[in-house]
Amino acid sequence: MTVGYIVGATPTRVGNAEVVRELFEEILAGHRFDEAAERIHPDYVEHDPLITSSGGGLVGFWRRIAAEFEDLAVEVENLVPDNDRVMLFVTWRGTRAGAAQVLHTAELFRLESGRVAEHWDVVDQSVLVPLGIGPAEGGQPAGPGLVGPHTDLEEANAALVLGAYRQVFTEHRLDLAETYYHQNYAHHNLKTDQVPAGLDAFKAYFADNIAAFPDLATTVEHIVADGDRVMVFVVWRGTLTGAWSGGGPSDQVLEMRTCDQFRIAGGKVAEHWEVVDYLALEQAGLPTP
Repeated sequence: MTVGYIVGATPTRVGNAEVVRELFEEILAGHRFDEAAERIHPDYVEHDPLITSSGGGLVGFWRRIAAEFEDLAVEVENLVPDNDRVMLFVTWRGTRAGAAQVLHTAELFRLESGRVAEHWDVVDQSVLVPLGIGPAEGGQPAGPGLVGPHTDLEEANAALVLGAYRQVFTEHRLDLAETYYHQNYAHHNLKTDQVPAGLDAFKAYFADNIAAFPDLATTVEHIVADGDRVMVFVVWRGTLTGAWSGGGPSDQVLEMRTCDQFRIAGGKVAEHWEVVDYLALEQAGLPTP
C-alpha cells in the first residue's frame, strides 16, 4: 500500500512539494538530467558520502543509476512537505542483464528559492552493491528537530513518535507500546508484504529483536511533520549477541539506517511505512527480504 502526496496548507509547503514531485516524476522519469541540474541551488550541499565520492554530484549519481537500469522508471511513493524541507520515498524500477530490478530510497531535501539546496538520504545499498555502486565510508550529519511553524497537532504527533523511539526501542519498554500504537495498526514495508501488522505482532517481533540485540538503541536524525503524518530518518545500533531471524550470535555490531513514516490518529500510530538499508543486515550475516 502506498500513500498519495501529503500536502500541507501553507503556500511554502505546497510549492516545495510540487518542486520535488516534478523533479522525480517528470524530469527524472523522463531522463531530462540537464533540467534536473537546473533545479540544484548554487550553494547546494550533499550529505551522502557515496554521492560525494562519486564526483558527479547528485545529478551525476542519478545518471549513473539510469545507466545501470534499462527503461528506468521513477515513482514517488510517499511525500511529506514541512516548510523548507520535503521527505519522500522513491521507487526506482528497471531491467539489468534481463532481470527486473527495484531500488527503494528515502530522500530529504531542503529547498531554497525553489531549488534543492541540501540533501540527505537512506538508500537500500543491498541493491546497489551487486551493481558495483557503494558503499562509501562516512556518515551523514543529523539535522535539527522540527523547523519553522507547526500546528499544535503536528507538534504533538512529532513528540509522540520521538517518545516511541526513546521509550519503546531504546529503553526497551515494550510494556508501553500500547501508549504509542493502536492495537490494530498497519505496517507497510515497500520491499516485502510479509511484515506482520498489529500491536501483538509488533511486541513479539521486538521482544525477539531486543533479545538478540540487548544493547539496541535508536537515534532519530531527522524529523518532519505535516498534518497527521510524521516522517523520520533513524539509525539503529546494537550488538548481535543472540540469535535472530535465522542468524547469530556473531558479536557483530549492527548500524542500520531506516526512513519511517507514520500516520497518527487519536494520539497513536495507526499506520507505518518504511524504507530500510538492508546492507547492514547482510553484513551481520542476517537474512533480508
